Amino acid sequence: MTVLLSVALASCEDSKGPEGAGDATIGFAKELYTFKESAGLQRIPVAFTGEPKHYPITFDVAVEVTTGDADDTIDTLMHFTQTTGLKNAGIKDATVYIEFTVKDNQYINDSRQATLTIVNVQGAELATASTVIEIADNDNNPYEKLWGDWVLTSATQGSCEVNISGGFTDKDISDNADKLLVCWGWNGYREDVTGYATPDHQPVWYLKYDAEKQTLTTVPEALLANIFNFNLGEDAEVKMLTGTLQDGKVVTRTTPVTATWSQDMNTITFDSNYLLVGGVYGVSGKYYGYWNAYDKVVLTRKK
Repeated sequence: MTVLLSVALASCEDSKGPEGAGDATIGFAKELYTFKESAGLQRIPVAFTGEPKHYPITFDVAVEVTTGDADDTIDTLMHFTQTTGLKNAGIKDATVYIEFTVKDNQYINDSRQATLTIVNVQGAELATASTVIEIADNDNNPYEKLWGDWVLTSATQGSCEVNISGGFTDKDISDNADKLLVCWGWNGYREDVTGYATPDHQPVWYLKYDAEKQTLTTVPEALLANIFNFNLGEDAEVKMLTGTLQDGKVVTRTTPVTATWSQDMNTITFDSNYLLVGGVYGVSGKYYGYWNAYDKVVLTRKK
């Protein structure tokens, strides 16, 4: 009789298993995240602890604007990839993220905030139910307003697409802040042509940012790309140079070229007396020539 009673109790407990949370908890990993309007696509993690009685753990996320102007809505601040039917399926080392794209409103405004709250949880207990996403304005800073996709045009050498940013990693962006802009794209190339690990994206060139003078300046001899098997008898390094035309020939030099941006931040015009040149050197240091020389350079923001 005792044995039968024990079996009956075990069966009763097992039947509750799929409905219970076990000792599992769900919550946001941090209580506050801050992103600039120019941040683009971002993800924030959801934290899980313990073991549930069953998988998947399912939940939704409710979003509301908590600080902002009267006409601010979630749609004006950001776009979420998914807010309902989210789940942790119990796959080892697979992190669950809330993914969204930050929108840039092009106006100067105070920081705005949205609160995300985990709701409708099945399979876990709530820990940190809410987090705040703060969207910091970038429109009062010309440095970040220059970020984006541009088209480089030259009087005689055609055009190519260039992306301007603060860098390709969080460390790049932190180190370069308000000092250096990273330009990705040269002569139509925007893929890796290096075989080397640094820089991460090739070919890249750089512009020093001067807030006081409201100017940009090229960085002479900064590395654009390392190229293997360039038919030189040795691997090649391509560096940023400048140049002048003398008797119809390009004469390279290392003098910086200055550029200024238009009031609407949609045009960057370089000093037309000089060329932007990609100088080709062997890894031994020997100069072999150049990889395109752009004259009368203008960058126009891509629509």
